[in-house]
Amino acid sequence: MDPLRLKNTQKIAIVSVFTALAISTDYAMLPLANIKLMDTIVFVSGLLFGLNVGVSVGALTWLVYGTVNPLGSDGGALLLILVVSETVYAFLGSLAHKTFGFKEVGVPARSLFWGCLGLIGAFIYDLATIITPTMLTGVPFGVAVASLVPAVPFMLAHEISDFVFFAAVGPIIVSTIFKVMRPMGITMSPLPLKGKDVSRSSK
Repeated sequence: MDPLRLKNTQKIAIVSVFTALAISTDYAMLPLANIKLMDTIVFVSGLLFGLNVGVSVGALTWLVYGTVNPLGSDGGALLLILVVSETVYAFLGSLAHKTFGFKEVGVPARSLFWGCLGLIGAFIYDLATIITPTMLTGVPFGVAVASLVPAVPFMLAHEISDFVFFAAVGPIIVSTIFKVMRPMGITMSPLPLKGKDVSRSSK
């Protein structure tokens, strides 16, 4: 169940905003190889608005960024692999919600946890997007795994930056969204509840 009970029109609006934010930061950070805020944005969208929203944001972002890219477009099987791999961050966002909810206490522990999720997500993403396309060309699994060696510097850049962004930038994005929603009379539940994941109050 979604952390917020949202109408379909509200979900579409949220997906549009988060996707636009992810794509714009992708282009802004284009010179930085494998360092992007996109993963953090997908994670937060899954954390706050549910798995469906997070998956939609991740998929739509890569469909646009992977197709319209100054460095070259991705197509066919590779684009599908990128899209599917990006959704891992939406699942991690859902996991983070179930584990810590939105409680304000224990912030250092929560940030460390989110950072570790970012590192794990980046590692899974890198494995999937490096090994899988190589194997699709008919290369044996062992050779595909060996192809990770020259990619290690790029993997480290991705994993370290995701750890930092998830731990430091993620809470800032969440806090900003809280500030926007409170005047609207919408409050997040401090912890996941059985059967209900959100408490709403109206002014």
